[in-house]
Amino acid sequence: MRFALIAFLILLMAMQTATAFEMQKSIKAVAVTSGERVEGVVIEIKVMINPGNGRVFVSTTPFTEIDMQGSAQLAALTACDLLGIDFTKYDFFYIIEADSPIVGGPSAGAVMTVATIAALKGLDLNEDVYMSGMVYPDGSIGPVGGLNYKLEAVAKNSGKIFLIPSGQSVITVEEKKIRKIGIVSIITTELKELDLVEYGKKLGVQVFEVRNVNEALLFYTGYEIVKREGKLNITIYSDELRRLAEKMKKSLEELQGYETKEARELIRRAEENYLLGNYYTATSLLFQAKILMRYEMYRKTLVSSHQIEYEMGRIEEEISRLKDFLRDEPVGINSIQIIAGAQERIAEASNALEKAKVARSDEGIFYNLAYARERLESAKVWLSLLQQIKDDYSLNSSEIKKRAEFYINQANSIIVYAYSLEGYQELLDSASESLKIAKSLYSESLYAGSAFAALNAIVDASLSIEAKYDAVAKVEEKRRNAEAAIAEAEEICYPILPIAYFEFAENSNTDYAKLLYYSLSEKIAKFLLNMANAKEKKEIIRREYVETMQTIQRPVGSVKKVLEAPGFEAILATIAVLLAYRVRRR
Repeated sequence: MRFALIAFLILLMAMQTATAFEMQKSIKAVAVTSGERVEGVVIEIKVMINPGNGRVFVSTTPFTEIDMQGSAQLAALTACDLLGIDFTKYDFFYIIEADSPIVGGPSAGAVMTVATIAALKGLDLNEDVYMSGMVYPDGSIGPVGGLNYKLEAVAKNSGKIFLIPSGQSVITVEEKKIRKIGIVSIITTELKELDLVEYGKKLGVQVFEVRNVNEALLFYTGYEIVKREGKLNITIYSDELRRLAEKMKKSLEELQGYETKEARELIRRAEENYLLGNYYTATSLLFQAKILMRYEMYRKTLVSSHQIEYEMGRIEEEISRLKDFLRDEPVGINSIQIIAGAQERIAEASNALEKAKVARSDEGIFYNLAYARERLESAKVWLSLLQQIKDDYSLNSSEIKKRAEFYINQANSIIVYAYSLEGYQELLDSASESLKIAKSLYSESLYAGSAFAALNAIVDASLSIEAKYDAVAKVEEKRRNAEAAIAEAEEICYPILPIAYFEFAENSNTDYAKLLYYSLSEKIAKFLLNMANAKEKKEIIRREYVETMQTIQRPVGSVKKVLEAPGFEAILATIAVLLAYRVRRR
């Protein structure tokens, strides 16, 4: 601990010398003051970057809340992700200074992201441009408060352009009115709409809405990041994905006679998807059906505590045996997807087994036991693909461990940040569960699965923020991002797992499921690129400044609508079992 403190103090001393940093930029942002008299103020943000290990340091004067720390962490991560740069190769330092105490919040996130990109690429920033907006992990810009005060601060500091989040050009503000009756003054507060574009004209400031960091970057620098386009042909992967579906279908044989109405419907849908060539979707549906059938079998055959304990012991022994096998199995750029997927599934089986041991009802015992058994069986099905891998080159185990540790820390930071922004609770619960699994796998030296579980946590925590605003509109963008990342990964490996998740997203019925699996597909493809040390840096191109960029109004989505029917397989299976309980009880 003492050595870490000394190292940090040395880094802080280095911050006093500008020449100590290879890359740095300063940018102005706007905030609102805390206290009784609220007004907008300009704050100075300096970004400094050196080669390093993926650490983020923040110094604020005066002190602000933890969400400013989270904003800086996310700004560095998002900037690197948008540019195709490996975050773990740099250390980032942010100095935030204000003349008076300001309200803590995420509203400087987008500004810090733009400044970080400018520092990494050596771009000049237009000092006439100001912005306020939180940044999401995918680079889109989210809503903030106090925009009328911030606009006034921009005008007071001779700013010419003020960028605001999409959909916030008209806001609701409080207006105080004083009415005198004799010597008594009566103060009332009324709400009214304020058009920031028109208000800006009166103040001599042009106000523009921006949807994402790339649009903001164009205003600030005249440059934008070129997004790679990719087209996928999923049929190339059909043989392997079909094997998964066929093995899963064959494993139904031992459960014949225990079909329920819900299970039969899932099997019917699986067969339908199989005929359409949607093999991973078929595999997932069969997995859900097997949980219901296994539950039914346990309910009818495990009639004593001795039988239940015996089955628990069998599952526990098999989990241990598979963990030992996977711990010693050599890992390559292609096999890591299969090994990580199997390790993650085994960890979920172990987690369900522990829940079964402490469950207080037969229903809870049988469901968790059924899930544990079938998650274990799905790990074996996934491992059957190992024999299909021909050309593979070995990955350094210490590098996998380092990546797992980094993703765990990143997941933890984003979860904390998402809680501070009141992200959607169901997604945060899922993120926390995945993070718990990631830490458990890490402690058992199962680093590939640990990294993938942490990526799951990152995706869920990120979506808990992103899905609160305009989730439906993000689906197509997530799809394009996943497609481009997989196309890039195809140049250095055989990205079977990203392809499987992409296919599942394509055939999902809910926007949430699409967002989840497109995001996972993209994250895992980028993980493979990082592991191969072949991540392609994004090109930036010069564009002429567009004086009359259109203001874009976009409807705010409802996360509750997106989450009407959760798309991931485990929750679907849980819902089906619970429905079965209710039907029987009636």
